[in-house]
Amino acid sequence: MRTALLPLLSCLAQCFNFAGAFAQSSTNQTWAYRLVEGSYLVDDCLICERPTIQWPLRGTFNLALVEENPLFRRFAVRDINFVTRSDPPYVTTGQGTYQIGGEVALRQDMVLDVEVNGQRKIFTNDVATVERREPMIEIHLVQTNQDLIHFFSLDLVAAPVREIWFSTAHGMTTSNSNKTITFGDLISFSGRVVKSNADLVGHLGFMPPVPTLGIDAVDIASGGEILFSLNDAMFSEKLGQIGGGDVLSDRGRIVLKSADLMANFAPKPSLPDYGLDALMVMPDGEILFSITTNLMSATAGGITHGDILSYRVVGGAATNRVYKTNQQLLSAFRPANAAPNYGLDALYVWPSGEIWFSTETGFNSQIYGPVSDGDLLSDRGKIIFRNLELVSAFAPVEALTNFGLDALFIVTDVTAPVSPPKFLNLALNSQNGNVPLNWDGPGKVFQLEKAPDVVGPYLPITPIMVETNFTDVGTLTNSTKAFYRIRQW
Repeated sequence: MRTALLPLLSCLAQCFNFAGAFAQSSTNQTWAYRLVEGSYLVDDCLICERPTIQWPLRGTFNLALVEENPLFRRFAVRDINFVTRSDPPYVTTGQGTYQIGGEVALRQDMVLDVEVNGQRKIFTNDVATVERREPMIEIHLVQTNQDLIHFFSLDLVAAPVREIWFSTAHGMTTSNSNKTITFGDLISFSGRVVKSNADLVGHLGFMPPVPTLGIDAVDIASGGEILFSLNDAMFSEKLGQIGGGDVLSDRGRIVLKSADLMANFAPKPSLPDYGLDALMVMPDGEILFSITTNLMSATAGGITHGDILSYRVVGGAATNRVYKTNQQLLSAFRPANAAPNYGLDALYVWPSGEIWFSTETGFNSQIYGPVSDGDLLSDRGKIIFRNLELVSAFAPVEALTNFGLDALFIVTDVTAPVSPPKFLNLALNSQNGNVPLNWDGPGKVFQLEKAPDVVGPYLPITPIMVETNFTDVGTLTNSTKAFYRIRQW
């Protein structure tokens, strides 16, 4: 009976491709957005003297392009789901429209048709000025239908983020499952371990037993290869001496030695290892990074452990430059003491040029007050997430106010590849009803979706992951047909 069902099991490979820049969208694109720090629901009373109530607001929505012309782009705002951090909470759901463009000056307009705790409200922006470069959205909306007792407004600060992957400087124990998360694990702010420390270093050839090895920098390469560095130097039976500044791969190789990464700075003194605290490989192959030491360069002068440095190969020749100094990164925060170098532990550069990062040590901002080394920051002078919010899905039992932020990778629709993935084979197992699936593609991360029919609806059966294989257990015993597609970012 199971054998008879095999010809009816179909496999469909399909990829949703997103352009590399916001302005190059096509009308079949939908981007997932998430509210970040600075988003609020404000409750005013227009006829009484009670204080204005301002509640932090978090949530998600999808932005789908519906029309584009030389002057404007118009989007549908779908699946709005906002919740305040209050007791009881204000829950906002609904839809709307968003338009950005302009003939002379860039302007934005948003209209939201939503329900706030079951009551219909219409919001629109009272100021059309664009304060934040795309793909970020920062906008103030006011209620259009009058309510003298509860007059609501919304401050929305949103980024096209599906997931944030990171590592911490301190381990934690989850209160919901009593699971230990180490400072060497790559984790997601959704509350799961993306890659354990053992899996990250398992192919590097260390003599067992291997202790937890902290990771200092992370990026994901095409095909789901994880690039990272270690906190400390280690000797490998397979690769020899591995420095804390070497770029490593979870597939068991040294991608780039620290000395080669820094060679064209002509550092003085010349060292075999300069450490590696932050890492991102740009779409054009330029490697942005930070080191753990301060030094003098014959070509760039003084270099600090908080500067973003660049390594690029052009025409077969490697070049180095200082991409941005630590003072430039932090200037918009107006540190109370601007003299010290606060280090750089993690970074992510958006296509717009906006940089998200964390520092090695905390500082006092004249705008925000204390900023910790575990907070996720933007060089635009914005706090994206406080550290405890980043780890909140793990519900750690430890009474720490800061777990640190040592590595960073953003899963976003903005930077998805343009060529689709493909399934490599389909080997059905009629004995146990399993369907092992393998695929390949230029994406950095993947998600497998499944549907009962070719037209859908397709629903995820895996989290977003770096793996390029998955076994759908028991499918042949539960259904007569199934359709699969892969999404990649």
